Amino acid sequence: MTHDLEESMDTNHDLLRIAMAACPVCGRETRNPKFCSRSCAAKQNNALFPKRRLGGRCQVCSRPIPLRGRYCKDHDPTKPYDRSRPICDLFVTKRHPMYRLQRIRQDARRLYHSRKPYRCEQCGYDKHIEVCHRRSVASFPEDTPLSVVNSLDNLIGLCPNCHWEFDHGLLQL
Repeated sequence: MTHDLEESMDTNHDLLRIAMAACPVCGRETRNPKFCSRSCAAKQNNALFPKRRLGGRCQVCSRPIPLRGRYCKDHDPTKPYDRSRPICDLFVTKRHPMYRLQRIRQDARRLYHSRKPYRCEQCGYDKHIEVCHRRSVASFPEDTPLSVVNSLDNLIGLCPNCHWEFDHGLLQL
């Protein structure tokens, strides 16, 4: 009986030896029939099947753009806006006025945080402030430049409580 057990162990040992193979990337011996590690598999597969390089077109002007972008550098909504142009020119791709208001507020936050301290101008709270307009954006005509709507004289930093009070007429500045 022990003789049969020894033969079966020798057979298993031979199977293990047969199952060992060399990794095609680094040459190390491995029990895996293909690669010794995930990094070797990635090196091989990335060389055989590179990622697709998608080119596209700008959604505004249809100019070719690299990779997966949506806008060319002239129409990129994340870049600073020319503040001398009127607010009616904001976001020509979107027709809904909410997008224009969103862009005006984004520019206001960028301008205010770059020039003013981060605290509520009414109570001094400094954990979270919201930038609001003293004179509402809707009260300006459509041909008003963004630099007038978002001038530092028209912007104020308030905590959420003071901002709510200001919007509802409970706080006079």
